[in-house]
Amino acid sequence: LVSLLSHLFLIQDYFIACNAYDDKVFIGGLLDSNNFDWVEEIFDFVLDLINDKGNGWHDDIFPDGNTLVEGKVVNSECDESVALDKYWNSLRSNNTIIHGLVGCRCSGASSMIARISKLENIPQVSPSASSAKLSDKKVFPYFSRLVPPDNYLGQVGAMVTLLRSFGWNRVTVLNTDTKYSKDFANEFQRLWLIREENKESGEVWEGQIYYSKTISLDENNLVDTKSCHQVLEGVPAEDPRINSRIVLLLAHEHHAYEILKEANAMNFQPDTIWVASDGWANRDPSDTAWIPPYPGYLGIAPFFNKNEQYDDFLSRLQTRQIANGREEWESLPDHRVGTIVDSILSLAKALSAVNYTDRTEGDIVSSKLRTLEFSGVSGEVSFTEEGDRGDPLFSVYNLQEEGGELKWKNIATVDVNNNSISYSEFGICFPDVGCVNEFPSDKYPVPPIPIQVWVLVVLPIIIILWFIFAYRYFRTKQKKKALKQSITSIQQKMKIDVQLDDLNAEIDAAKVKKEMLIKERFQLQKKPETWTASDEILIEVMPKDSQYWDVFEKLRQDMPNVYISKLWRVQNSSLWTYYSFHKDRFSSMKVKENERSVWHGTSDLDPAIIYNDKQDGFMMQFSQAGLWGRGIYFADKASYSHSYTYKPPTSGGSRTNLGKIEERPGAQKDEREMFLTKLLIGSEVSINRDESVQKSFECRNLTAPPANPATNLKYNTVTGMTGGSKVWVVYENGRAYPDYLVRYYRSHKRDIKRTPFESRNESHVSALANSVDITYHWEYQGDSNWQRFAVDAEDKLEHAYQDGRDQIIIQTDQCKYEVDFKAMIQTNLEHQSRRQRDVRRIEKNKVQSKLSKISSFVKYRERRESLNSSVKSDG
Repeated sequence: LVSLLSHLFLIQDYFIACNAYDDKVFIGGLLDSNNFDWVEEIFDFVLDLINDKGNGWHDDIFPDGNTLVEGKVVNSECDESVALDKYWNSLRSNNTIIHGLVGCRCSGASSMIARISKLENIPQVSPSASSAKLSDKKVFPYFSRLVPPDNYLGQVGAMVTLLRSFGWNRVTVLNTDTKYSKDFANEFQRLWLIREENKESGEVWEGQIYYSKTISLDENNLVDTKSCHQVLEGVPAEDPRINSRIVLLLAHEHHAYEILKEANAMNFQPDTIWVASDGWANRDPSDTAWIPPYPGYLGIAPFFNKNEQYDDFLSRLQTRQIANGREEWESLPDHRVGTIVDSILSLAKALSAVNYTDRTEGDIVSSKLRTLEFSGVSGEVSFTEEGDRGDPLFSVYNLQEEGGELKWKNIATVDVNNNSISYSEFGICFPDVGCVNEFPSDKYPVPPIPIQVWVLVVLPIIIILWFIFAYRYFRTKQKKKALKQSITSIQQKMKIDVQLDDLNAEIDAAKVKKEMLIKERFQLQKKPETWTASDEILIEVMPKDSQYWDVFEKLRQDMPNVYISKLWRVQNSSLWTYYSFHKDRFSSMKVKENERSVWHGTSDLDPAIIYNDKQDGFMMQFSQAGLWGRGIYFADKASYSHSYTYKPPTSGGSRTNLGKIEERPGAQKDEREMFLTKLLIGSEVSINRDESVQKSFECRNLTAPPANPATNLKYNTVTGMTGGSKVWVVYENGRAYPDYLVRYYRSHKRDIKRTPFESRNESHVSALANSVDITYHWEYQGDSNWQRFAVDAEDKLEHAYQDGRDQIIIQTDQCKYEVDFKAMIQTNLEHQSRRQRDVRRIEKNKVQSKLSKISSFVKYRERRESLNSSVKSDG
């Protein structure tokens, strides 16, 4: 009866107190009470402390005492769908106006609620969600958190610092199939797999990960035992060259201990050092019977603060627990108690600091929240512009035996901003070693096992017998299974074949239409003046053409000992149409084209794949990450692109990926090929990657040019200096056209067979000396008599013959032919049986001699050389 009356008086006092307030704000909580049964108690206690204006605890929150801070916490279970259901059907069930949200604990559920808070215009503070993607304010504008992100500024950077402090560089990475674990694993690999050289000592550190796998979860969100076994059994324990005894396990608490228990049952590498993320570090397992005396678990978690604010809050909580007849806590059970308390305080302080009318404006409250600085239960609280916790610290824990019990012991603190670690005490416990001051190696030793002679004899016999039995058994089983599945498989294949036939018909129609549109557009735009009327894509440029010497002189600008052996002009109308489209796009955007001729080497990629392409030519799909990120690189100097040139095969007629024979003849061993390219630079920004380590890191991660602050539009091209040359980097297809393909060689002496002329003037003199008009007719054996080739085909044949080529491909309106000059045979490449016919060359001299002019010129040259010799002898 006394207890009932006491509760009635408390209820009466509550309603009197509620009626005394002029205004109310409501803070909703979405937290995981399955694993933390104290969540609701802490949440309600913090609200009571805030509303009590006479207790001296953060009385700066609504100091006039006229505003009541109410709240309600629900169990989100660290699950996206559960969190979403609890938000709408519990927190917002009565159209409750929510002024702020605390939660969720996990990144996946937090991401879901952060999208809702964006739609509802509600500020959200998470006590522990650490996915780096939540820092994107375009996607999550009202999301803030009391932990740093899982990247180099947060827990991942702290993890890298910790592992490197032990002198380790090789780790195995295992993660569960959750957003938190997968994001952590991806970011860790990005920061770990680098190569650094100490400028003072000259030592090189290179991070290694030879095994990284994801462990699946079942439909009940528990560890899939089969997947766990497969992943653990796949660890390369028998190969010391790639195996590591350091295993980074990225998982939440209930998943991590399931995996560790399975590993212990499998006797998985007993001396493995398991390293924990904050998902299970400093968290005691419910069952410890299976854990060995020295488990060797290391872990990292946000800094567990124990300052005056911590002691004051704990003292107030203990008083409350004693008054309620509950067992008082000796300390706060988890570091997340502090971050939950400070999450509620941050929202309350931000709501208190804005105008009454702005409390439902999420952007205003969030902006105010990110300017807060105060001493909280979890330590000094501040926020970055992205809403992440400022100046983060992390605690390092080691699971050790103390008083017959296993406890996580705080052994060090990591400062991410200063990239430093300070140990509180040594004596870290490792498996099979015990508690020592020296750190074991990360390399997993596998000593060689001596093999007896009798084993070498008996073992093969046993294996052979076993394989014979296994083969017969499985063969019989497979036949039965195959017989059962064959009918179903055939039916399914027939259905698929019908669908494929329909799709192929649609694709063929689309290709025909695409070709027609490309031809129509090509006919409407201006072709380069250097192009001929030929339908071939690759047109050889001869030394008599001025284009040959223009390219040669540009090649020699910074490569003096270089000679051209072959030069081809690329006449790809489809590529030129796409390139011109980008020109028109720049013009419509009022962007200056800024077109330049630049060099590009294709490395191991056959240039034919680029100049034969019908759509893009230079493609991002073939690019690799470079000094300015993953893009397509072009150079001002040929000497820079020389390092990336293609080495053509020594045999002619190389085949492309479409099986078509190219006209490029076989090369000599010292010859290389690269493109002279037209490049639409547009607006460009120069970035000095050598400015700082941070700038170099940012450049390597570029996937697009940065924005121009003057226009808020992205630049078209990034440029910089490297290897003594200016380079341009583009991050999209179609901005470059392969103008010329240059085959060249480097030598101090010209090879007259490959390069008949030393200079432009010498080629002109040769042309003058050989200007005799000789007409040649080319004929092929028809069905009844010899037929003459078309005039343009005759011109191509004669040029190729005079150049000493072995073969040439001729494209006519009807077919494509290959002419072999050695055998004097033409082959119809498009005929089903590749029909062949004889060809012949008939010469008719119509000599209109210029011998008198040539004779005069030769005499003049001889006389000049004679005079020069006389002058030298007189001198």
